[in-house]
Amino acid sequence: MAHNRLPLVEWPPVECQIVPFPTKNRLGKIRRTAEILGGRHGKGADQYWQQVIGGMRSQMEKAGLPTSVIETELQGFADAVLARLSSAQPYDGDAA
Repeated sequence: MAHNRLPLVEWPPVECQIVPFPTKNRLGKIRRTAEILGGRHGKGADQYWQQVIGGMRSQMEKAGLPTSVIETELQGFADAVLARLSSAQPYDGDAA
């Protein structure tokens, strides 16, 4: 009896490109990060920012994204957070 191989097993490897969800469009994460950063100053703000960016970088590295894409995505996120912080109105306690 002849042993037939399935053609699926013999497919050549195909190159693919991972396209991440743009970090500048992660509105919930941008809002939350800006909210937390708005309430921290100095070393506390720096540590939180490094934690957020480090976590995002790690996720993208594990997904196999090239360094250039990671840097572009992180810069887009940073720009979006900064824009959110710049447009935030300080809370003055007035509910009216």
